[in-house]
Amino acid sequence: MSSSSDVLATTARSTDGGGAARTKAAVLKRLGGTASLVLRYAVAAAAIGLAWELFSVRFDSPVLFPGPAKTAARAVELIEEGRLQADILASLQRILIGFAIGSLVGALAGLAMGSSRLIADLFRPLVNFFRFIAPTAWIATAMVWFGLGEASKISLIIYSTMFVVLLSSMIGVGAVARNKIRAARCLGATDRQIFFLVTLPGALTYVLTGMRMALMNAFMTVVAAEMIAAEAGLGYLIYNSRQWMETDSIFVGMLTLGIVGLMADRLFVLVSRTLLRRFSFQ
Repeated sequence: MSSSSDVLATTARSTDGGGAARTKAAVLKRLGGTASLVLRYAVAAAAIGLAWELFSVRFDSPVLFPGPAKTAARAVELIEEGRLQADILASLQRILIGFAIGSLVGALAGLAMGSSRLIADLFRPLVNFFRFIAPTAWIATAMVWFGLGEASKISLIIYSTMFVVLLSSMIGVGAVARNKIRAARCLGATDRQIFFLVTLPGALTYVLTGMRMALMNAFMTVVAAEMIAAEAGLGYLIYNSRQWMETDSIFVGMLTLGIVGLMADRLFVLVSRTLLRRFSFQ
């Protein structure tokens, strides 16, 4: 009995030790991946900064082509004045509202069109027609319909977001293996169960990919929307600085858009990995 107990205890200790080693290895691998990502971003930022400095020196006109140092100094001034923070918050608020509504509408419409041939045949011509009309073409109409307030700007972001998510969702439904649907039917699943347990999980990766691409569209559209009849926002900062030949402020606005967009993209990927681990992407 004592020898059997010793064997069991030894096995338990080895199992615990192996689990701890695997956990440690996983943590080290994740930290190594994070460090590698940070290093790649740092190298890319340094390369861009060096090229920027060389071009600004070559251009030899700080007013028309300010270098990194002049742009950084202007960014500090805008931060101290509180203007840059206010513009970031104003743009982010419009982007988040428009992106959320556009993604929801696009995903629901895409899933419906992908699941029903009748709905797809009815709405596909309209979708293919309107998705080729740029959001900037609707600026004047949006101002007439919704006024000069937030509704006109958010509606443009919804429009630019919706079609990308819609098309990705349709493709995702079509990519679900027919054998899985047949197997679910053979096991007695209803249409509702097939949709929620087979089609939706299979298409979710495509929906997330469409949302990630639509986030880029939202950032690009908000600039155009804020250039007209806005009192705050990164697009307003860029457009208003143009009138006063403040090229350094224009560069600050563009750099801020890129940095905030990059952070939003990484946050989206992180959230999708955490909450929807089975369906997330790299």
